[in-house]
Amino acid sequence: MLQFANRVPAVNRKLPHLVPERAVNTGIVNGLWQGIKYRGGTGQLAFIGHRLAGLGTLLFLIIHVTETSAVYFNPQFYADVVARYQHPVFMLGEIGLVAAVLFHGLNGLKIIAFDWKPDRWSPEREQFWSLVVFGATFALWLPAAFVMGRSLYLHSILMEPVPAAITPEQVGTGWANVAVISLVALGVAVAFTASARGGSGRHVAVKPTLETRMWMFMRYSGVLLIPLAYGHVLIKDILHGVHLINLAYVDLYWQFLGWRIYDAALLSFALAHGAYGLKQVSEDYVHAPLRLRLTKYAILAGWLIITAMGAIALVGGVGATQS
Repeated sequence: MLQFANRVPAVNRKLPHLVPERAVNTGIVNGLWQGIKYRGGTGQLAFIGHRLAGLGTLLFLIIHVTETSAVYFNPQFYADVVARYQHPVFMLGEIGLVAAVLFHGLNGLKIIAFDWKPDRWSPEREQFWSLVVFGATFALWLPAAFVMGRSLYLHSILMEPVPAAITPEQVGTGWANVAVISLVALGVAVAFTASARGGSGRHVAVKPTLETRMWMFMRYSGVLLIPLAYGHVLIKDILHGVHLINLAYVDLYWQFLGWRIYDAALLSFALAHGAYGLKQVSEDYVHAPLRLRLTKYAILAGWLIITAMGAIALVGGVGATQS
């Protein structure tokens, strides 16, 4: 959820008609409306899509982590919630969520590429690569939507029996554990090491601060989240689907240490990435100093609480009453 203007600060003053300014002295609704009315072409549409997709994904992530943590705190509540996810309305929302995750990730890679090589940015390239992102998103989303839509039609509308439950062999083996743990550990090490270096990638001397390190973290965590988030969506939403997910599924899935570590990495990086992105969005639309400070504290508190809930569930597993 990076501000479009932040990507190309050097050309803001030269190309005001191509790069939207920050929404100064406007409310959230009015600011978004002004952004929609702004005629910035494909690049502007990508900016709006990136922000909305990021906010939508973060909202789902908060709900998903809260609901999944119930496997430890209140297993019956979790069972009731995931059963409701099989309703056609929720499944349609899930299909839309996949599109949001795909677009946010691909457009994020475009943003990172221009941040790392700002001399290669131009209005024409921005427009071209934004079109590429839209096209790639649709190309990846279409087969996923077909598979998920077919499951919706067969099992939530025609009410045909769902396939047999997932077996341990389908979840993973010892070697799969080793591979998953190794890949996650490597990705986490690279992300944190690179973030700790500070800097901006714009060939400008920048003194490392918490803000610059978080800026770097957003980039590297964004890259790391591509395989983590896309893999999670592929396995849980497309290959397995909501009709197979229940308490027994989670219990079986978390018997493998590799998948617990995978989910822990996804939880940590996705929530931190989303919380910092929400903080950036709040700076665009909340301008009263006290209100902005309180908003940031609320984001920080929410991030800590939800992360803690997810971590406790990952360590504790499915509640004893349902094990």
